Amino acid sequence: MLYNVMKPLVILMAISLSSILIFQTISMTGFLTEELVPANVTIGNVAPTVWNVTCSSGVSDHLITPSPCQNVTVNCWALVTDLNGVDDILEVEGVIGTDTSGKRACREVWQNARNCYYDANCTYDAYNATTRNYTCTFDSFRYFADVSWSMAKNNWSAYILANDSEEVGRGDSYDLEYVENLTAIDISEAFLNFGTMSLGQTSSNNSETNSTIKNCGNYAMYVNVSGTDLTCSDQGQIPVENLKYNGTFGTEYENDTSLTTSSTKIPYFLSGYDYIEYASDDEPGLGYGLDQVSWQLSIPATGVKGLCAGNITFYAIRV
Repeated sequence: MLYNVMKPLVILMAISLSSILIFQTISMTGFLTEELVPANVTIGNVAPTVWNVTCSSGVSDHLITPSPCQNVTVNCWALVTDLNGVDDILEVEGVIGTDTSGKRACREVWQNARNCYYDANCTYDAYNATTRNYTCTFDSFRYFADVSWSMAKNNWSAYILANDSEEVGRGDSYDLEYVENLTAIDISEAFLNFGTMSLGQTSSNNSETNSTIKNCGNYAMYVNVSGTDLTCSDQGQIPVENLKYNGTFGTEYENDTSLTTSSTKIPYFLSGYDYIEYASDDEPGLGYGLDQVSWQLSIPATGVKGLCAGNITFYAIRV
């Protein structure tokens, strides 16, 4: 009888105890799943890469075309990629020259007007978050830029170097470019002026008229000449062979070489050479980009009068 009375109480107490245990278990489990454990990693610097290098002076890619007796602007382009992001790229430098092994020397030690040009401040256009399009500009690429110095004839290399914020963050690349051969000539004097002469007179060997000849290309050159008779305004003409030239100032007329209507090589110049070397810098000197030949004229004894004029043609011929 007593058991029957107590049975409902025992069941009620068991249910209450189970509820408490279940509540405590849920509370403990919820506390553990909300605890935060930090995680971290350090990403190292990656050096930038330089690619797709090319140069041009405006005619076509990979081709540099000098201009006779004038300097030209050459642009070199490259894509610089930094997978860390481009904002930490500090500088991009450019070198263009005849020898890839000397690219660092050109950048750090010397620059030569014939075969090495340097741009310390290449500029860029935005490309995307990891890549920029850089332009290196060489404003004074010389008309006498060397095309024969390196063993790989006419092969120049454009070398682009990029540095980012880390000392180890540097990348470089180069590409071979082609510089066109240039043979060109310039005569400083607009005309040869022998002044006023008399019938039968021969110009003096100590007052000869000079032709100053400039090599405007990037190869040594021989010079040929030809001419025409000098036709006089009032009467007659002076035969072409009465004009004579010599590479040594002060020689006698009879020892000079007669001009003819055929193209003939000048045997030697004031420097003593039979060719004119191409320039070594922007101010050519005798024998290096610049030379002279002297002229004398003999007037016939009869049959000519007035202003007598003809033409002399100079030909540049690559050595």
